[in-house]
This record gives sequence, C-alpha cells and structure tokens, in this order.
Amino acid sequence: MPRKKSSAQIHVADGTGGMRRVDDLRFEAGEWPIQLIVSAEEAENWMAHVDAEAEERGWFPSSISQLEATENSGTLSVHTAIGPSPATVDIVWERLRGKELKVRARPSDDPPLSLDVAHDFINSVVERVRTRKTLRTHQRALLTYDGLPWRGDLWLDADHRLGPPSRYPDTLLGPQIVIADAMIEGIGQRGVIANFQKRLRELQVFLGFVLGIKLEISKFEEGWVPEVDAEGRITDCKPRPIGYVELSPQEVFPKPGSTRPIERRDVTRPGLGPFGLTSDMNEQWVSADIEQLWNSFVRLPDSKREHLLRAGNAYLIAKSMWPDQRTAYAAFLVVACEALKPTGTGRRNKSITIYDVIASLLSKDEAKRIRELSVPPHEVRHGHLHRGELAAGELLPMLVHDYFMDPSFDEMLRELSPITRQCLIEWLRNGGSYKVVRCPPAS
Repeated sequence: MPRKKSSAQIHVADGTGGMRRVDDLRFEAGEWPIQLIVSAEEAENWMAHVDAEAEERGWFPSSISQLEATENSGTLSVHTAIGPSPATVDIVWERLRGKELKVRARPSDDPPLSLDVAHDFINSVVERVRTRKTLRTHQRALLTYDGLPWRGDLWLDADHRLGPPSRYPDTLLGPQIVIADAMIEGIGQRGVIANFQKRLRELQVFLGFVLGIKLEISKFEEGWVPEVDAEGRITDCKPRPIGYVELSPQEVFPKPGSTRPIERRDVTRPGLGPFGLTSDMNEQWVSADIEQLWNSFVRLPDSKREHLLRAGNAYLIAKSMWPDQRTAYAAFLVVACEALKPTGTGRRNKSITIYDVIASLLSKDEAKRIRELSVPPHEVRHGHLHRGELAAGELLPMLVHDYFMDPSFDEMLRELSPITRQCLIEWLRNGGSYKVVRCPPAS
C-alpha cells in the first residue's frame, strides 16, 4: 500500500490539562533544511535515541506513523515545552523494511525555533547513535506465585537479585511474593523499562522450569471483596483494589548480605530434588547450581536463548492451564519438550518426537517408559491440538468419588510434568547442543 496522508485527527495531552493536535507532515511542501540517511544497522535504534535525547532535555515527543509490510514512515514532533503550541523540532522519516532510514527535519515557524537548536538536537541524536549511549538504572518488580514463602536472598549474579517481601500469608502455602531487583541498561528511560520487562519475562521462564513455580507480575486489580464482621458473618461485598504493596519500598539497589541467603538443596542432575512437599520444607528452596544454570542461560547465543525461551514459554502456558484444563496442560508439556528439538527444516528434524527428545536429553529407558504409558503423551497432544479432544474428560460430570475412574491420564501427568522440567534443564546444561538419540519403537 503506498504512503497515504492520514484522514484521522489525533490529539495527545499537552501537559497542562489540554490536548495538542498531532499532524502528519510527510507530504508538507517547503524547505527541510536538515536531511540525513541513517544506515540500516543504526536505523534500528535511531528513534529510541531521539526519545532518549528528548527525555534528557525535558522535551516531549509525539508521533503518527503508517506501518506497512514493506515500508514504514511517519512524523515525529519533538516539543521543547508543555502547552498547546510550543516550539517544535519536526521530523519526517521513511524506511523500507530492513533498509536505511531517510530523515528530514526542520524547526517550527510558529512559534519560531532557531535552526541552530534543531541542528543541535539532531546532531546530538547522531552522536548518541555513534557512541551507543545508554542509561543504566535500578529497576524493581513484585512477582507473585502460589506455594511456599520466599524467605531469603538469591543473587543470580551481581545485577540480578530475588529477595523476600516484608509480609507473608498466615498459612504456609498461599499467594507469595518475591521481590526482583535488577540493574538494567537501555537507551534512555524508555529503553531501560522495555529491557526490564524483557528480563522479567526471561526470569519467569527460567525460574518456571528450574523451580517449577509460575511467577506473575503483581499488580493492582479491581475485585469483589467480602466484608466479614467479628462473628465471621459476611455483611457486604464490594469491588475494591486488591494487590500486594511494600509499605516501605527500597529505592536503591540492595547490597549482598543484607538478608540471609535462601535455602539451598543439592540436586543430582538430571533430577529435580525432593518431589512434592516434605515435612522439612517450610520455605521455597533452590537447587545449589541455580547460579550456574543462570550463567549458562545469559551466556547462550541469542538464537539459542530464543529457542529455550520458546520452549520455556510453552511450559508456562501449560502451568497456566492447571487444573481446569488438564488436557491442554498435558498437550503443552509435550509442546515444551518438542520445542527443544534441533532447529532446521529437514525431514529428519521434523520427525523428532517428544520421545526422541527425552531419549536424547535424559535416557532411552526414560523415553521408552513414557512412550509405553497407557495414555501416550504424544497422542494426547495430537488429539487435543488437532481435534480438540479432551483426554481428561473436562466436559464430563465431576463426581466427588468415582469408583470406576481410570487413573491412566493422571498417572501420565505425574510422569510427564517432572520430565518436561528435566528436559528443559538438561537442554540448558548442554547449551542447546546434543546428539539426537531415537527412542526405540513401542513393544
């Protein structure tokens, strides 16, 4: 689709309680005294540096864009002050997909802005791009999960710390909080925030399969909250904000040793340590090699880290399905395992199944045992994702006690769930490189 002037009228807040119009200037005639071409490599971050330079100056950008499959273009107006009509550096740009970026810029006439000021702004952006200027700041997030309380410090490395909250549920098991602190680098504050959100997602995936917990970012929501009197009677129910908050938030990056270390337990790989809850567990524990696993994760080449993140994300999707959609839970456990197979479009790679992945990363005997279960995981995945079959009978009546229930599906889940985590961990321990071993056919 060719470039076309927008017929929409777009307004943004002007910082004084009013609204300011955003104009599409791509087709404006007249002189554009500043023109430059940005290489394809530098173009990827050029706009981010424009935002960062405006941020440092206390200026305020607003933009309108046309996004197409083959070409993007738009107008970016950088306002030097708040208000309905401040002096502005106007920038129009266009870029074919993956190619160089063409930029034109000019100062506003009404109110007037010096051409020297506009030149200085653009030159500062060019210098930022050349030197790859970044900002490094402390970021914090509250993560929530269901399970044992998080009572100690875990330093994955010098820049990433997971620490305890100041409050816990009254019961041993319940909705828990872990505080994530990180030193994050990015292009301006927006870049820092974007990179922190990406890092939080990586932490969710990594801790998901390493610890077996489903972490979510804690946030305030509106929910129905009952009011209970002294006798325990419900007297009312009203929508109220719900969510965890630290009443004395720490604004600076914490120092190692300020809180006792989290409990550690030795785990023989491949393995996950004690299964389920035991009498000696009263807090969340981590494997003794978790820092080593994290170091392996962050050192993975980008393509291999993306590969593992896709598989780990499938595992998190599976966790989100439990317990209401148990068939989908099983199906996505299979997807998580099969996502670990080597990349490539060859017929040999395409034919690799979950059993081959287990045989390659764990053992042939383990793969054969899973394959010969009464309910084979691969068939559950195939039937659910291709035909919507519900192997767990989610649509059947839920009986309090079914004397004639077939336990085969539940037995399969008990075997498949820990094996999926083991495969993810072993793939990471091997850096994503392993010899494919074919699982023997079912007897």
